[in-house]
Amino acid sequence: MTSWLHKYGYPTLHCVLFCVVLAANIIGGSSHSGESICSSPPVSSCSECLRRGPQCAWCFEAGFLDGAEVGERCDLVGNLARRGCGLEFIEHPEVMVEVNATTSSTQVSPGEITLTLRPGAEASVIVAVQQLERYPVDLYYLVDVSASMQENLDQLKTVGVALSHRMREHSSDLRLGFGSFVDKPVSPYINVHPSKINNPCSDYEVKCRPAHGFHHVLSMTANMSEFTRIIKRQRISGNMDTPEGGLDAMLQATVCQGEVGWRGEAKRLLLLMTDQPSHLALDSRLAGIVTPHDGLCHLENNVYMESTTMDHPSLGLLAEKLLENHIYSLFAVEQLQYQWYEELVRLLPGSNLLFQAPKLIDVVVDAYKRLLSVVQVSVSVEDRAFSRFLVSVSPLCPEGSVSHDNRSCSNVQPNQTVYFNITIGLHSCPDDDDDVDDVVQVFVRPVGYNESTIIKIQTVIIKT
Repeated sequence: MTSWLHKYGYPTLHCVLFCVVLAANIIGGSSHSGESICSSPPVSSCSECLRRGPQCAWCFEAGFLDGAEVGERCDLVGNLARRGCGLEFIEHPEVMVEVNATTSSTQVSPGEITLTLRPGAEASVIVAVQQLERYPVDLYYLVDVSASMQENLDQLKTVGVALSHRMREHSSDLRLGFGSFVDKPVSPYINVHPSKINNPCSDYEVKCRPAHGFHHVLSMTANMSEFTRIIKRQRISGNMDTPEGGLDAMLQATVCQGEVGWRGEAKRLLLLMTDQPSHLALDSRLAGIVTPHDGLCHLENNVYMESTTMDHPSLGLLAEKLLENHIYSLFAVEQLQYQWYEELVRLLPGSNLLFQAPKLIDVVVDAYKRLLSVVQVSVSVEDRAFSRFLVSVSPLCPEGSVSHDNRSCSNVQPNQTVYFNITIGLHSCPDDDDDVDDVVQVFVRPVGYNESTIIKIQTVIIKT
């Protein structure tokens, strides 16, 4: 344990606070209640005794309490020892915690922990997340190109080079990408009259591009002149209803990692610009589209091919994919839509909301700084074992930082470290005996970080 602390630079003096907690705790138990649970009513075997709870132990010493009832072999460890049972004869499976010292990372440590848990017991581990000073940054602009967004699109044409200069204060390497969206190109979202499909703006004698669910236009590039050239070539489009297909496009930009060019080592920002609310899951039923979104990438030649056959993603699915792919999301919206998106971002981890403003560069830079100042973790258990585990998170925020929701610290400064105490309790065995030897994985993912901690849990099964 001490060597692990030294490896990551934690002085031995801080062991009490910051090391892995190796002792087992008992869920909802105490010495007095444990004694009654172990000894009453009497048990007839070791396995029955140990199933009473993690505090119960069995003495298998041959001459222990000659003439006494067999059930008296079941008690608390201390009681058995005081009554003459040698410690080497006491059966009491313990919780074990092992840190894999061979896995290392820059920002999140340790990389892997193995727990051995007995039903009814819990263990705590500490995960450290360090906020570095300068990261490479990938910023993907996902822009609503419906007709009402013409002014915003014009504003974006001047952003690339200027933003690159501003971000040098905060990033060692900035790259920009671009994609556009409107809505699902089917009725009733667009006018399907033949004269309107290719030019939705024909009534206004303006040449518009056809409506589309999502077009990936430019992969991540450090060439700001190329970014500006691509933006200047963009034209508006049009649709019929007020909400747009932003979340549909957002999921594709998130999961199509190779096409977009997201870098593994970069902080990833996805900026959605729109002046309208977005369609949500089940809205597509108006168009007869009932197939739920599968959460996969469906780009061919940079065009989203399932826009007319799959529903919009649910917020739960979108949140899961943003987290899996280590992406921060920013929503730049008009003031009239601020309240609608304010409710939305509460359900998306690592999201931030900002007004579209003439000084878009200032807004983006400020939002980036705010996102980095918040360190938040998400803890998830594999679906097949979710109901068997209790998980709690308690952050230990650095000086000057504040915890608001027991999952995050805000106002974290560069090079500060946030510690999260993760407590995992096992309250039941698997229902299926075939699963008893499986290792269950718990994922501790700091939001927006491309590193995580995997906690592998092996269950100690007390068989009949």
